[in-house]
Amino acid sequence: MGNKSPDAYHCYEETLQTTRVGLFFNIASMCNTNTWQAPLWLDNAYLEKVLRSYLKDDNVTIVDVKIHPVNPNGENYASVMSRIKITFKQFKNQESQQLSFILKYSYESDAYVANIMNSYDVYNTEMKMYEQILPQLAKVLQESGDMNKLCADTLKVDYERSTIIFEDLSVQNYVMANRQRGLDMPHASMVMKKLGKFHAAGAVLNERQNGTLQQFDHGIFNRHSRSFGCIFENFCLEVANFAKDSPDLGIYYHDKLTKLSNHIVDYGIKAYTANPHHFYTLSHGDLWTNNIMMRYDKANEAESIGTKRVLKDIMFIDFQLCNWSLAAVDLHYFFNTSLESNLLMDSIAQANLVQLYHSELSDTLKKLGYDGHIPTLREIWMQLEESKILALIGVIAQRPIMTSSQSDDADIHSLLDDDERARNFRKNCVNNKDYQIILKNMLPVFDRRGLLDLQK
Repeated sequence: MGNKSPDAYHCYEETLQTTRVGLFFNIASMCNTNTWQAPLWLDNAYLEKVLRSYLKDDNVTIVDVKIHPVNPNGENYASVMSRIKITFKQFKNQESQQLSFILKYSYESDAYVANIMNSYDVYNTEMKMYEQILPQLAKVLQESGDMNKLCADTLKVDYERSTIIFEDLSVQNYVMANRQRGLDMPHASMVMKKLGKFHAAGAVLNERQNGTLQQFDHGIFNRHSRSFGCIFENFCLEVANFAKDSPDLGIYYHDKLTKLSNHIVDYGIKAYTANPHHFYTLSHGDLWTNNIMMRYDKANEAESIGTKRVLKDIMFIDFQLCNWSLAAVDLHYFFNTSLESNLLMDSIAQANLVQLYHSELSDTLKKLGYDGHIPTLREIWMQLEESKILALIGVIAQRPIMTSSQSDDADIHSLLDDDERARNFRKNCVNNKDYQIILKNMLPVFDRRGLLDLQK
C-alpha cells in the first residue's frame, strides 16, 4: 500500500465515522448523531479533575468543552466513542490552550447484546489493559531502550461508569488504512515488528508478576462463552452455499463446509490452547486493519497525489479481547483478515513476515533478560501449523465481515441474529467479488491441508 495514492487512506475521525472499529462489539458501538447527548455525569467538573491529573496541575480551569460522537448513525449497544475537545487555562499560562481526547464508554441499551458483551468480559478487560497492563508493558520495553509507544496514553479509567479516556491519536497525525484493500508488505512488516515487541513484553511482565496476565482468558474463542459461535457457524454455511453454486468449487466443498460448521467453534477454542508446551503470551486478540493506526512522514503529506508515503510508526488500539494464548493467535488473525489479497495468497511473503516477527520477538526477549524458553523460528511455525484452523476461520468467517462494503446493516444483530435481514447481510458479505476470488483460491489449499475435514 506504500505505493498507493494518499486517498486510499482515511483520517482517524473519518474512518471511525464510516467503518467498524472492532470485529464483533464495536461494530455495534454506534449512536444517532441527531439525538445523541453526552452522559449527564460528563460535566466540566468531571473533566477538570481528569485534566488536572493528566497535566499534574491543580490550577487548571476549563474554558470550554465540545463533545461530539465519533460513531456513525445507528443503535447504541455495546460502547460509544466520542471526541472531547477541551479549551483550558493554567495558572502559569493564562493563554487558552486546547487538547483533544477520545472517550469510550459502555452503553447497554440492548440487554441481549449487553449480556453477550459481559460474557466476554470486554469492558473489564479493556479497562484493566489501559489502566494497569499497557503502562507496565511500555516500561518493560523501555528497559531495552525502546521508547516507541505501543498505544495511546490513558488519561482516566472509570470502572463505575465503564469508561476510558485516552489520547486522540489523530492529533498526532495517525490514520487508518483502507480495510477493504488491506495492508501491503511495508505496512505488514512494521506490524510484525511492533507485535514481536508487544508479545515479548507480555511474556516478560507475566514472568515477573507470577502469571498475572493469565487472568485474561476471554478471547474470541474461550471456554467461558460461546455466544459469538453462531457468527462463525453461519458464515461457514454461507460460504458453503457460495461453493455449491460456484463452478470452480461445487458440491464437494459445500458438503465439507456444511459438516464443519457444527464443529468450527470447538476447533477454534482448541486452537487457542493447542499445546501447553508452546510459547504463550498476551495476545491482542483482535489485531486487524482498523485496530492499527498508521503515521506517515510529514515531509510527504504536502506532495502530489500518488506520491509514495513513508510509514514512520504504528500504534495498536482496541484491547477488549486481549487474552493469554499462543503467539500464533495474533499471527493467524492478522494475516487472514488484514493482508492485501495477493499477500494473503502468497506463502513466501507470509514466511518472510513470520521470520521478521520471530526475529523481533527473540531479540527483545533476550534484551529484557527473559528467563523462560525463547521459542525458535521452527517452534513458532509448529504453533502456526497446529492452530492452522484459525487461518481457515479467519478467511471464511472474519475477512468477509471486515472487508464488506455493506454498511447500512453492519450492526451486531446482523451478526448474531438469523432473520432475513441478517441472512441478507451475510450473503452480501460473501458476494464481494474480490473475496470470492480468495475463496476460490484458498479453499482448495485448506482442503489439501486437511482443514476442511472433521477432527478426531
